[in-house]
Amino acid sequence: MSLSGCGLDFSKGNLRSITDMGGRRVSLPEQVDRVFCTNPIGTVDVFGLAPEKLAGWNFRPAGDNKKFIPDECFALPSLGVWMGAGAVPNAEEIAAQNPDALLCFWTADEVGANMADEVQNQTGLPVVLVDYDVRSAPTTFRFLGDLMGCSERAEELASYCEGKLATIRAVADAVPESERKRVFLAQGNDWLTTDPVGSMHVTDALELINTENVADMPGTQGQGMGMPSVNLEQIINWNPDAVLVAEFSMSDSESSDIYGEIQQDAHWQNVACVASGELYRIPQSPFSWFGRPPSAVRILGCLWLLKVLYPAYASGINMRDETIEFYRMFYRYDKFDEYTLDNLLSAAGIDPVTGEKA
Repeated sequence: MSLSGCGLDFSKGNLRSITDMGGRRVSLPEQVDRVFCTNPIGTVDVFGLAPEKLAGWNFRPAGDNKKFIPDECFALPSLGVWMGAGAVPNAEEIAAQNPDALLCFWTADEVGANMADEVQNQTGLPVVLVDYDVRSAPTTFRFLGDLMGCSERAEELASYCEGKLATIRAVADAVPESERKRVFLAQGNDWLTTDPVGSMHVTDALELINTENVADMPGTQGQGMGMPSVNLEQIINWNPDAVLVAEFSMSDSESSDIYGEIQQDAHWQNVACVASGELYRIPQSPFSWFGRPPSAVRILGCLWLLKVLYPAYASGINMRDETIEFYRMFYRYDKFDEYTLDNLLSAAGIDPVTGEKA
């Protein structure tokens, strides 16, 4: 495809050729002022890095999440998402926002490269492949800083991620193999869809904290994307040490109270860990701490999971302090009050006053 057919803005001067995180060569303007991310993973990370450079949302966050997002950013259009299946966004609507590049956060391998190539062919816009793996967060932010001309801010986030990843690894490695926990991720309106072993939404983060996913379902259709259905008997037989509840917030509608419904459902009391209180709502505001989307916010999510699953080994992690620090760092949010902290932490198994496991 010729450069004249790639939707490039020649008014910004010279083009440059870069190597993206998947090893692809991409031509794009020297100055990148506006980007659209092909899925919510990138949108969350770019919002944390440089919200002024976002050309639009995939799905506009809803409800109480608005208080974490500046009005001018919240008002950006909702333009859709590529996730490997389903509806394809309208390329003309995306092009009308004049993005200098599209960012495809996916696996930094052949699968990700094929995804980025496909989007580029569909839109005629330059598409840059970016590694979404939480363990690569420092490298990813530095790459984005160089790409978008915000290296100073990117280094701030990268250094933060490096320090927290070191803490996470140290705590996780201190847990003896015999004490490592097994978790089930409950999601969906019926509470019985999940992210199994191999799902890109959780696998890298669970590996980081040496925690097992009980939903080992070889051959499951769409395993990499997650969301296969199970039944309660399977969950009982898997006998997880904890159930993590995901209530999606990265959508144009309000999330449901799956956590409360599971708490009150007599059948779920047959799951031993639920009966003993090892049921935790994954914090979702403004974006999920763990899984959907699988953004860099999972660094905070990993600190949280270590605290609730392994409190004896995570005594040095105070989740009140970690939450306030992360939100100030990533979202530039410093309006915390007890109500906000209580909403974020209480159902997640954390005392919002002490920052310890409740």
